[in-house]
Amino acid sequence: MNFEVPDKLIRLIALNLTHTRARVKVNRDLTEEFIVKCGVKQGDPLSATLFNLVIDTILKQMEIRGNITTCLKQCTAYADDTLLTTRTKQSLLDTFQKLKEISAQYGLIVNGQKTKYLRCMRKNYKLEEL
Repeated sequence: MNFEVPDKLIRLIALNLTHTRARVKVNRDLTEEFIVKCGVKQGDPLSATLFNLVIDTILKQMEIRGNITTCLKQCTAYADDTLLTTRTKQSLLDTFQKLKEISAQYGLIVNGQKTKYLRCMRKNYKLEEL
């Protein structure tokens, strides 16, 4: 996707993210300094903006249009949480696989440990592992 970000701003962001060093505070002590080889700085406002740009690009590539009454699947995202709504389990599995594949192209990994699905039927609801 093209967000028409000026080259100068891209270079400034890249400079901010390369050759980054960090320390972690454990209880009251700081660890030894280490080099951050990939990713963005946790807590940095720029990190949230960059993540939103990437997630927007991924969701647009999912090609999910319409709403649940006019299509088999729907996708909603808030921060780093994504909700897939589908009419069938197979559609859910296919959509989830596509989300994982496109996300991986951008260096994002879906956390399987946190992935759940809720099967809703007329008479009961059941939360299950995916």
